[in-house]
Amino acid sequence: MVREIIKPTSEFYNLHIPKEYINHEVEILILPFSYDKELNSKRTQNDDTFSKTSGLLKSKNIDPLKWQEEIRNDREI
Repeated sequence: MVREIIKPTSEFYNLHIPKEYINHEVEILILPFSYDKELNSKRTQNDDTFSKTSGLLKSKNIDPLKWQEEIRNDREI
């Protein structure tokens, strides 16, 4: 499968067909592409938060399995 997002600058576009598609039926679609810029911004913010906080508790010598058990026990009460 070949998928490419382009920003055309004219009405004409040369399309390269891969050799494995020659003599086969193929479908070519032209659709407008859009994405939610606000959603993309939120992903970037989450990525920043993760990168800034990763390893934050490493110096506390917390055993993740023990911590997880304690958290689960607290919820059951």
